[in-house]
Amino acid sequence: MTFGESAMSEESNIIPSGPFKGKKIELAPTTNVDLFVEVGEEFMLRVFGLEPGGYLITDESSLADFIGVEDMDMVGIRNKIQQIYEIDLSDRDSRNLVEIFARIHKAKYGSPS
Repeated sequence: MTFGESAMSEESNIIPSGPFKGKKIELAPTTNVDLFVEVGEEFMLRVFGLEPGGYLITDESSLADFIGVEDMDMVGIRNKIQQIYEIDLSDRDSRNLVEIFARIHKAKYGSPS
């Protein structure tokens, strides 16, 4: 079952059964992720081997959400990002994907004028 096929209805977002019965599901916004759609799709494919539509990321998603994908740990993920994109993430405490996408975009295209 994929996320979109879950047992909750789109209208109510209320979980109908199970231990979280009656709880409302609310997703974090994707406003900033949407600014980097192309970078994000390429990143998810090249780093994690995930095709568009095969994952859900929001403005609050981080590298830690994908530990274990392709059997990688955080060090492996950062090394792969550095190898692919030639950016060093060791100077950053944040593992937020939006921040990483912004750094990749800046490295590729420079700062917007």
